[in-house]
Amino acid sequence: ATYNPKLIEIPIKAGCPDGGIVLDPFIGSGTTAVVAKQLNKNYIGIELNPEYVKLALERISGAT
Repeated sequence: ATYNPKLIEIPIKAGCPDGGIVLDPFIGSGTTAVVAKQLNKNYIGIELNPEYVKLALERISGAT
């Protein structure tokens, strides 16, 4: 499912301490990882669909 990045920002801030790791077992297009990266958190994403892996990698590498 796609969602607004603002929706995941609060849960990441609340549930992931500084230096912690955000786990997204269904990374899809990478929104959670993009937000984690923007918040200076580490992240692990798992995805079976190669097309989504490619999309997520592109989005994450472009995130600042």
